[in-house]
Amino acid sequence: MGHLDPKKGAHSMKLKGLKAFGLLWRALKKFNEDNGFFLSSGIAFHILISLIPFIMLLLALVGTYLHSNEEVLDHFSAYARDVAPTLRPKAMKTLADVIQSRQTIGILGFVGLLWISTRVFSSLRIALNIVFGAQRRRVMLRGIVVDLSMVVLVGFLLFASMVLSAFVVFLQSYQGRIPVPIGPTVQWTLKYLLPFFFTCCMFFLIYKIIPNKRVLFTPVLQAALFASLLWEVAKHLFAWYVLHLARYSIYYGSLSTLAIVVLWVYYSSAILVIGGEFAYFLEEDRQRPMA
Repeated sequence: MGHLDPKKGAHSMKLKGLKAFGLLWRALKKFNEDNGFFLSSGIAFHILISLIPFIMLLLALVGTYLHSNEEVLDHFSAYARDVAPTLRPKAMKTLADVIQSRQTIGILGFVGLLWISTRVFSSLRIALNIVFGAQRRRVMLRGIVVDLSMVVLVGFLLFASMVLSAFVVFLQSYQGRIPVPIGPTVQWTLKYLLPFFFTCCMFFLIYKIIPNKRVLFTPVLQAALFASLLWEVAKHLFAWYVLHLARYSIYYGSLSTLAIVVLWVYYSSAILVIGGEFAYFLEEDRQRPMA
C-alpha cells in the first residue's frame, strides 16, 4: 500500500479552499449584480407583514385558553394589580375584548397568515428566478398549490428548528430543577444538530422547489448546507442577545430588540438569496464538464 504524501494532501486542501473562496466571491459579486439587497428587502417586507396575522392568531389562542381557564385570568388580574394598578382596568378590558372576539380574530389571523405566507413565497420565487435566470413561467394554479404546500412544509421545519433551540435554552436555565437528567450530548444534539438538520431541509426545499427551473440535487444540497450554517449562527447570536443584553436595556430594550428582529429578518432574506447564488454557480461548475 502506498503512503499518502502530506504535501500533496495539504496542496489539495489548499486548492479546495481557494476554489470555495472563489465560488463565494463569484456568488457575492452576482448577488450585487442581481440587486440582491433589493430582492432581500422585498422578501423581508413580506415576512415582517406576515407577523401581523401571526400575532392575531396567537391572540386568538390566548383568548381561547383564558376563556377555558379562569384561574389563569385571576392570576393575571392579581399580577396587574400589584405591578401596575393604574393600568389594570385597561389591561383587563383589553383581555376581555380579546376573549370575546377570539373566534373573529382567529379566523382573520388564520386567513391573513395563509394569504400573506403565499406572498412571501411568491416574492421568494421572483428573487430566485432572477438568481437562476429562469425564464419559464409557472401555471397560476400550480403556483398557488406549490406556495400553499411550501407554507406548510417550510413553516413546520422553521417552527421545529426555533422551538428545539428555545427548548434547550429553557432546559439549561432550569438545570438541576428538572428531575430527568439531560446529558451534554443530548443538549448539544437538541440545540445544534437537529435544528441544523431542520434548517437544512428548509433551505433545500426552497432552492429545489421554488424556482421555475429544475436545479440539480447536489448543488442544492451544498447551497442548503452553506445557507443553514450562516442562518444558525445568526439565530444563536440573536438568542444570546435577547437573553443577555436586551433585558438590561430598561429604557430602550424593546426598541433595540425590535430593531434586531428587523435586521435579523433582513439578514435571513439576504442569506436566502446568497445561497441561491451559491447554488447557481455550483450547478454551473457541475454542468461545465458535461458540455
